[in-house]
Amino acid sequence: MLGFYNAVPSLLWSALGLVPLTIFCYQHVARPWLYGFIIVSLLAYGLPFSRFRRLQLGASVGLYQKLGVPRLNHFTQHGTLINWLIRRQYPQYRRVRTRASLAGFARATYYQEQFHLVMFVFFLLVSVYAVVRGNLGWAMLLTFLNVLYNVYPMWLQQYLRLRLAGAPKPDK
Repeated sequence: MLGFYNAVPSLLWSALGLVPLTIFCYQHVARPWLYGFIIVSLLAYGLPFSRFRRLQLGASVGLYQKLGVPRLNHFTQHGTLINWLIRRQYPQYRRVRTRASLAGFARATYYQEQFHLVMFVFFLLVSVYAVVRGNLGWAMLLTFLNVLYNVYPMWLQQYLRLRLAGAPKPDK
């Protein structure tokens, strides 16, 4: 049941971001360009996690709060709304119970940020392609979706790590 609760927002966000992107790529992007964009985007998986600190907006949660990043956490997998729904059925549920689960959670934020960085690069390349080809409406839509589907989720992972750094550590 936990997997189901967490899959729903992930599927909804992915549909919102990826369906328009897929439609544009299928209808307008020449295949050699599409394959090149995919390859260039996948290169972001080679970026070591130590470099992700350079992408961070700041060393405190203040700027993230001003940008509304914590509000996004209400509507994501493992977010406050999903955790509330799970705790209604399983009151003892806690995602982070031990030091090991805390470390696993921190690692997961890097993997999620890395995925959204790869997708950010792909969306960006396709958006630039749309501008060059004169599809300004598509370019604006894809740029908006890039911010919503990739930039804010990357900021959310950074925000969560900053919150973890300041949180008391579990005993075990």
